[in-house]
Amino acid sequence: MKARIILGAAAVLFAACSTKTGNVLQTFPMENITVSEGSALAGRLTRNKQRLEDPLYQPDMAIADSKDWPGDYVGRTILGTTLSSRALHAEPAYLAEILRRLPESFNEKGYLGEDFFPAINEQQLSGHGWLLRGLCEYYKWKGEKDILPLIRSITENLFLPGAGKYGQYPIDPGMHSNEGGEASGSINSSTQGWILSTDVGCLFIGMAGLVDAYEVLGDKALRPVIEEMLGRFLQIDLTGIQMQTHATLSALRGMMKYYSLTGEDKWLQEAVRRWDIYEKEGMTCTYANYNWFARMTDTWTEPCAVVDSYIVAFELWKATMDPHYRDMAELIYYNALSHGQRDNGGFGCDNCPSPEDPFLRVVIPEATWCCTMRGGEGLPRVAESTWAKKGSSLYAPFFFASTLDAPGLNVMENTGYPGKSSVRFTFNDNAAGVDCLLVPRLPWADNWKVTLNGEDVEMSDENGFIAIRKAFITGDVVKITFRLVRTSDNWKGSKRYYLGPQMQCTVAGSKKTGLKAFKPVGHYMDPAVLSEGYSRRVLF
Repeated sequence: MKARIILGAAAVLFAACSTKTGNVLQTFPMENITVSEGSALAGRLTRNKQRLEDPLYQPDMAIADSKDWPGDYVGRTILGTTLSSRALHAEPAYLAEILRRLPESFNEKGYLGEDFFPAINEQQLSGHGWLLRGLCEYYKWKGEKDILPLIRSITENLFLPGAGKYGQYPIDPGMHSNEGGEASGSINSSTQGWILSTDVGCLFIGMAGLVDAYEVLGDKALRPVIEEMLGRFLQIDLTGIQMQTHATLSALRGMMKYYSLTGEDKWLQEAVRRWDIYEKEGMTCTYANYNWFARMTDTWTEPCAVVDSYIVAFELWKATMDPHYRDMAELIYYNALSHGQRDNGGFGCDNCPSPEDPFLRVVIPEATWCCTMRGGEGLPRVAESTWAKKGSSLYAPFFFASTLDAPGLNVMENTGYPGKSSVRFTFNDNAAGVDCLLVPRLPWADNWKVTLNGEDVEMSDENGFIAIRKAFITGDVVKITFRLVRTSDNWKGSKRYYLGPQMQCTVAGSKKTGLKAFKPVGHYMDPAVLSEGYSRRVLF
């Protein structure tokens, strides 16, 4: 007998919203989410955290100041270590000592590196953007008051003095070199009081860090400076100036955070417009990034940017509920992020395949100075995105094996997706009053079936999701099965092939034919990726 259960979106409040944007979709704190042991995501998180405990990221190396990028290395280390520890519910091994020794490296004005003022070194502000983000995330986690003076000294003595100058950041393409630029970026010109980088636009990575500082400090003096920076960013012709895609995505991440703090719709609309440019002009065929806009050759991918692209896509979905952004986040994870992680848990850079050269190859085995630490944010953000709430509705935006344990609510999700086409939710507590469970109706699946406690449930679509509406009680089990299908689409005149969310490729030298020759582009930290002669053909 089929259960008579009505499906639809819930409108009852689940909990008070923590932002100023009203009853919007909200994720849960990482402390409420446990990624299931033995799952691929748990393995990735664990191995990346272990990599971040390597001597490369212990105090002596982490605090060693970079003359070219002051604040960058230590900031990324603090950020990645903080978030990976939170996601795994573990204490970091060396972070307390890094933070204890950090102020000893500050100059007399309270930040890292030289005092260039009245000139502005965009690499210095970019590096301190990471340092601000790391300090802010640590403070939000631990609440240690002695972190706040460090955040204030950087904002007040490095960022605020530039007020009135950020609106004059050079945006004429002729003021930026369109040649050169290594993976680590370097200073290549000085003009009109600006010391400029080959990572064109990296100033706006600093802006994103300033937004985090505003969130923590609540200092209204930061708002006009943030908005001056945002205003200049919005004046940039991204392709004309050949802006670094990572700087662009970091700026969009900061813009989305600022939108969440202010509720001003204009920031969301501008982020949507520039994401569209990135998706069309800055994203590779495997959902990674070209390092710069309008430079499709002599370039590479950068997991730092891939991480930010996942975050921005997910934040856009939260803000708009447009399923396209959710789908993009999943495609980024299973193809780009999952190819960039190496077998030691770190992250490296690949080439950018094209119809003329359709082979995916490794360019940098591991970018230890940036991408490995950024993986320490990317993977925890994936874990954080496994559960969300809006009103009395509970969302499982992606299928990852995990347990949500929040006040009055405990739900376990079991799945082997995408290797297996089923997912099961078990309600162990629902004192919070969830009356609607929503799961994505994947565009690459069919033959959907939903059961509640073994009885079939009639399905309806709710904005790209299947909604199961019921006043759930302890012991309720929702099981969902489906079939992943093979699909294809067109990319710049060439076809891409998929099985579920995973792009398909063939491995060089394989003698297999037909469907048996296909493998996912993404992999689970496969050691073969770093072997001699490795390549995968991703366009057909």
